[in-house]
Amino acid sequence: DGDTWVSVPGGAPWNMARVMACFDVPSAFGGAISRDCFGDVLWQASEQSGLDLRFLQRPAKSPLLAIVYETHPPKYFFVGDDSADLHFDVAALPAGWERAVRWAHFGCISLARPPLADRLVSLAERLHTQGVRISYDPNYRAAMDERYDAILKRMTLIADLIKVSDEDLRGLFRT
Repeated sequence: DGDTWVSVPGGAPWNMARVMACFDVPSAFGGAISRDCFGDVLWQASEQSGLDLRFLQRPAKSPLLAIVYETHPPKYFFVGDDSADLHFDVAALPAGWERAVRWAHFGCISLARPPLADRLVSLAERLHTQGVRISYDPNYRAAMDERYDAILKRMTLIADLIKVSDEDLRGLFRT
């Protein structure tokens, strides 16, 4: 009825990792979450899902929050300038992790937020050259304007699997 706010942990790549773990596929979410109550919920849900927690980083930064203010059709915005997600450090991942990866999933708002976007696309390209399969879900967001076009091109060139909806296509290909 619009009178209640509900907090639900999520995020497209994190959701994907949790689903894979539910199918007993060894999975992790490589990203950074806050050290507050929002980050705690993500950490606990990651642990309960069986994700490898060595890939979760917790910088002392605020959370990135998606505020969904209308559900049909979905309308939302993000809150989180200089938030924890932007401080993900690929160099801080466990030693030798790349040798165990078979698939790496990239997508959504993280690829539209510099400087994180450049680090993630570079990581995806490096993994691709090492034979890791890349899945890509652009999951269109309003921040993906013409500045996102170069990232879209780079990711589609290396992706083995692209998950995209009609809504995503309309947003990504504005013409």
